[in-house]
This record gives sequence, C-alpha cells and structure tokens, in this order.
Amino acid sequence: MQTLWQVGLLIVIWWLADRAVNAVHLPLSGGVVGLFVLVALLLSGKMRPASVERGANWLLANMLLFFIPLVVSVVQFTQLLKDQGLSLLLDIGLGFICVLLATAWTVEHVCRYERQRRLAMLRRQRAARRAA
Repeated sequence: MQTLWQVGLLIVIWWLADRAVNAVHLPLSGGVVGLFVLVALLLSGKMRPASVERGANWLLANMLLFFIPLVVSVVQFTQLLKDQGLSLLLDIGLGFICVLLATAWTVEHVCRYERQRRLAMLRRQRAARRAA
C-alpha cells in the first residue's frame, strides 16, 4: 500500500508540474520540471527520500511497461521505418547517447556532492568528539 501511495505522490508531482508548465508556457516538459521540483523538495529537507523511495524503485523495476507503446508504433509505421529507418535510427541513437551521458554526468556529480556532505559531517562529528 505504501508503494502505491508513493507512486501516486510521484504522479501528482508530475501532473502539477505539467499543469504549471502549460500555464506558464515554458519550453520544458512537465516531467523535467517535476523532477527539478522533486529534487528541490528532497534537497531542502521538506521531503524525505524514504517518502518516495519504494515508489520510485517500483517504477524503475517496471520501466519496460512504459515502452509498450513504442513497440505498437513500430508495428503501425513499418513503411516509415523502411523509408527513413536509417535516419530515424541515427536520431534515436544520438538521443539515447545524449541521455546516457547526461544521466552519467548527473549521477557522478550528485554522488560526489553526497560524498562531500558525508565527509564534512563526519569531520564535524570528529571535531565535536575531540572538543568534548
């Protein structure tokens, strides 16, 4: 039940961000803005990671379900793939590589930031023990 609640919370955050993007006419996806909102909530401490962790893990574990519409599209647009398949493949491949690189860069920087925060916290704790 907790997982369902957390998935619902993530969907509500996405939906609200999507409505805000449409209202303000931002040239961004609602999902991207929702991700930034979620990260801001997590970093500010207004939301604990545990409040969305199980739902996020469930979504990641079932991500294959999100690609079913893609498979149906491939079946419906076979002629388009025959005519412009190489161009589409290059575009999709470049997009995929860009997403992979951006994700790797983001994960690396977030992990580095978290390590620095933990190290600073440990140093403060050690200094407090020595002072006591």
